[in-house]
Amino acid sequence: MVRNRELLSSGNAAFAGLASSFSELSETLDRLASVADDRTAARAAGLKARLEEFSAKITFVGQVKAGKSALTNILAATPGLLPSDVNPWTSVVTTVAINTKAPADVEGPTNTKARFTFFSRDEWDNLVVGGGRLGELAERSGAQEELADIQRQVQAMRDATKARLGRHFELLLGQNHSYGYVDPELVERYVCLGDDVTPGEGNPQTGRFADITKSAELFLDIPEYDVSLTLCDTPGVNDTFMMREQITLRSLRGSELCVVVLSAHQALSTVDMALMRIISNLENRQIILFVNRVDELQDPAGQIDEIRSGILATLKKFNIASDVGIVFGSAKWGEAALMGSYDGLSADSRKALEQFGAMHPELAGRDEWETAWNLSGLPGLLNAVAERVSEGAGKRLLERVRRNARNLTNEARATLMARRSGGAAVTVDFAGHSASSVMQQLAAKYESDVAEVCQQLRDDLMQRMQSAESGFVKRATDSLLEHLERHGESGTWQYDPTGLRVLQRAAYLSFARAMSAKLSKLYEDAARHVEAIYSAVLSEAEGEFRIEAPHAPRVPAPVGLGKTIALDLQSTWWRRWWQKRRGYEAFAKDYAHLIRAEANSITRDLEENQVASVLENARAILREFLKEHQETIRRITQPDADTAEDARKALGVLQAGTDTGAAFGEILRGLDDMAA
Repeated sequence: MVRNRELLSSGNAAFAGLASSFSELSETLDRLASVADDRTAARAAGLKARLEEFSAKITFVGQVKAGKSALTNILAATPGLLPSDVNPWTSVVTTVAINTKAPADVEGPTNTKARFTFFSRDEWDNLVVGGGRLGELAERSGAQEELADIQRQVQAMRDATKARLGRHFELLLGQNHSYGYVDPELVERYVCLGDDVTPGEGNPQTGRFADITKSAELFLDIPEYDVSLTLCDTPGVNDTFMMREQITLRSLRGSELCVVVLSAHQALSTVDMALMRIISNLENRQIILFVNRVDELQDPAGQIDEIRSGILATLKKFNIASDVGIVFGSAKWGEAALMGSYDGLSADSRKALEQFGAMHPELAGRDEWETAWNLSGLPGLLNAVAERVSEGAGKRLLERVRRNARNLTNEARATLMARRSGGAAVTVDFAGHSASSVMQQLAAKYESDVAEVCQQLRDDLMQRMQSAESGFVKRATDSLLEHLERHGESGTWQYDPTGLRVLQRAAYLSFARAMSAKLSKLYEDAARHVEAIYSAVLSEAEGEFRIEAPHAPRVPAPVGLGKTIALDLQSTWWRRWWQKRRGYEAFAKDYAHLIRAEANSITRDLEENQVASVLENARAILREFLKEHQETIRRITQPDADTAEDARKALGVLQAGTDTGAAFGEILRGLDDMAA
């Protein structure tokens, strides 16, 4: 039983500024809705909903048994909810949505608390027929024996799954199960395969659906948090078929923060290099390292500085700046503090807690559970999360909603000014064209312009990526030939692909900068043109009237650059690859082909999974911006029955003595103060 839930509020102080800003902007939108017409009120309610639905996604990554699930359980105020001892076959990503309502599901319960989604038939077939990502690498490398072995293992898994699920197996693929409750037994049924159970022992339902479960979503209400959070617990990345690596990459693409959970005994050891390759492509402020299990160190106070130095050296090696968050702690101490019991701690762990506490005199005199909580590192983790969310996703959402609210207020005020005449049409001649016609032309022009800019950005990126590939292939091939000339065909040789990733990352970051600059300018130009049309349409000059350009979309970090490629693998594959070839020309030709194929697979992944979506989003943002103003101009210049009724209501408000125009002015000044 959780006795000290109030400890979870320890990170709320860092969230206070963001929560206050959200509340202030929400109240402003309420006021706008109260003095505006029905259309404006509905749009203001939509903007308010965006604030209310905000939930920063925090993804936990690391090795199997590093403590990711244990930390997630503590932050979810439910120790034991997620299984913390997961069988290596399990490849399920579990999302815990805190203070967030589940999406409506007509076939599910009214108040969904748990939803489990199964692999589609295509996804399952990709694993079984091709051996997943590892099978793809084996086939590309010509490692047919390894490919056959992979397929045999996967087929064995498929047979076991079919035997467990029987005739329901085929029917379940592509489906989902939803429940109005959540508990550990339910979760284990879907995400934890567990070990083989001796007949008559254990729960036969454990792991029943684990092989085919793609994702698990849990929805919890935790009033101790002032904000909504989404905790994403990923399986360890070191798995047989690289499924977990793919899942981790997919999870990080939509994540605000990445918490890398490490074991204090082997923090950033050589087996973590694949993980470092992934997170090195994130922005530094997106990364928090949580070094778990300090309770298992002989001398936590003395060893932490040494471990920290080692971590910083490794980060430097991977070109990750030292400003990433590094927090040391113990999930076991955090659980003990939350539960208000030492029963789960070993004698050594409790002794380490007492010794570590003695090194922190600032905690002297505090409640023992508060002391244990502080020593566990959980407050430091929550504060680091809060600071980064507040300055990152939270700040970006505030600015986007504020800009939209300002434009909406100006649209409402322009409409009110036009309706003072009782809803009559406002006629302005633009060289023989109406205002609505000019807006249509403007929308068409910018639809073409943004499409051209996006295509140019995409072409430039692909050209740079291909140039990086060609340069890398040439250098690698030259190095291979030099090796052959010096050592002949004896021995093995391998070329580090880090240089390729550095070039590809540079190309991607150049794309991100160019996109931000070009789209911001295009959006600003569109806003000034729209503003000019309003100025021509309005009969009264308003000094505060201006249209703000929308924000250019944020370009996500190129996490796909971190995926494992054949060139990263240190295995018998390479020895066999060499043994199958004879002659310098064959070596160089085949290796160049392999490198080119591997490099191109990274480029395709970035283009298909990140670049395409962000460019389409860029077009959609401008399209929606112009569409909204096009509708407002139409309602001002070509009023219909609905707008005429709105005009009569506006006049009624004015005649009743309520100065709506002044209210709009106050709202605008308040929004400007928020931006200051």
